[in-house]
Amino acid sequence: MPDNIYISSVAFSGCSVDDMIATAVENDFNIEFSSGMSYRNDMESIYLNAPVKKLAHNYFPAPLAPFVINLASSNRVIRERSVEHCINGLRISKESAAPFFAAHAGFCIDPGASELGQPLTIDHSFDKALHWSIFLESINRILSEAEKLQTNFLIENNVIAPFNYHHKTNPLLCCESNDITDLFNAISHPRLGLLLDTAHLKVSCITLGLDIEQELKMIKPYISALHHSDNNGQADTNEPLDDTYWFLPHIKEYNNKVQVIEVKNLTTEEMHKHIKLLQYAAN
Repeated sequence: MPDNIYISSVAFSGCSVDDMIATAVENDFNIEFSSGMSYRNDMESIYLNAPVKKLAHNYFPAPLAPFVINLASSNRVIRERSVEHCINGLRISKESAAPFFAAHAGFCIDPGASELGQPLTIDHSFDKALHWSIFLESINRILSEAEKLQTNFLIENNVIAPFNYHHKTNPLLCCESNDITDLFNAISHPRLGLLLDTAHLKVSCITLGLDIEQELKMIKPYISALHHSDNNGQADTNEPLDDTYWFLPHIKEYNNKVQVIEVKNLTTEEMHKHIKLLQYAAN
């Protein structure tokens, strides 16, 4: 297994965490422990003691009382829980020798957990400038802890699907290069980077009518790691990769970055094939 290629836990859907770890050990897989894993009071310990190279990502480990991470929330309780979750993610990342902890960019609304990836309820107007300032404040607080821990914090680009782009209003931050560039202009910190989800960018560019190659060019300087999956451009569905995958021609340029295969429901054989696809494209 290449040191910089990881398999997301979403690829092991339906497997217990113990079976996932056993498969990873048997096949020499590196694992990203990600959102969607059920709460267990010993999950943090399981992660730290797993005898594999690993990352912790976003809504991991899931808390006992569910919530949606939102670093831009105007709800103080949600925002504080989000910041503390990310700081804890940095701590366990440091303890596990992971290179970073990553979380999604913020929202101008507070969606319910069941709405993620689905049509969002937008029942009020929002002040993007207000949520943007809250988002920056939250990131600065997290970066203060990242500096103490000497580990990195990455923001993952959000995805705006056509079914959530009502009246050309986008309630999600950092879906496209303008926001992402503004973020890194506002916060120039050596511990901050971008986790580029290529599937998110594909959907967002189609929704917003943007040229994906130009968008990639604009955000390239900030990219520290990548999530790989595919879709039909209408929703983020974590579909498998093949030789038509839009990002393949760019893999060589990011060969030294962390690469995460974030495809749902793969067999062990399919995981090996995806790793070989990325390796082949990098050579």
